[in-house]
Amino acid sequence: MAKINYLKVNEQYWDSNSELYHDAHPEHFDADRHPSWGIWHLPESDLKIFTDDLPAGSRIIDLGCGIGHDTTGFARAGYEAYGVELSSGQLSRALGEGAAGFVQAAAERLPFRSGVFDAAFCDHGAFDFSPPRRLLQEAHRVLRPGGILGLCTYSPLLQMCFDNQSGTVGERLANPYGDARMKYGGDVVVFHSTYAQWIDMFRDCGFSIERLVEPIAPADGATYFKEALDRNWAEKWPAEVVWKVRKA
Repeated sequence: MAKINYLKVNEQYWDSNSELYHDAHPEHFDADRHPSWGIWHLPESDLKIFTDDLPAGSRIIDLGCGIGHDTTGFARAGYEAYGVELSSGQLSRALGEGAAGFVQAAAERLPFRSGVFDAAFCDHGAFDFSPPRRLLQEAHRVLRPGGILGLCTYSPLLQMCFDNQSGTVGERLANPYGDARMKYGGDVVVFHSTYAQWIDMFRDCGFSIERLVEPIAPADGATYFKEALDRNWAEKWPAEVVWKVRKA
């Protein structure tokens, strides 16, 4: 496992699967749904991870932007928004509407000077597919003092309830808590952390925690991701967590 070049594996995965993935998720091309958070596309205007802190014109970076649906969403909301993406296959489909720019790069090696961004965000992007400590260190570097990082990833509870054989999430605890920070199923490398691990990493990398949101699926909302997650499960338990932290 330690010898896997996760960046190369994940770049090849998204280069090969970008078109299939976005063909299965046309909601990413719906401007009215962005910027938003998580697999239920909960509006930033409701969660207010950034809205109450950042004035119009603030410089913000999307870590693992995919096709840039949230990058352009934040641009429409009045921010100077940049997207960073590892996969050229993803960037070849980038929306680009109003965005300040897109760059192909690994989020743990950002081609920007230190202290140039007011905020960074990641919605199931780089933090799902890279070692989070490395990303936190790099985000800390490019953020100004007092800059905000918002990130959404899968909850530790979902990871414990994920059945590796069926590829679905059930109502039984199937995995030990905190088991395997790095997982490779033969196609893509993903990373998971517990709450305690996140808290320790935030502290060690120079961030203070301001909010933790544990969203559940809205009962009247649409279902966008049908691959593994049963909506009834997600209406009862949080499948995701959204962290808001600030550079000290």
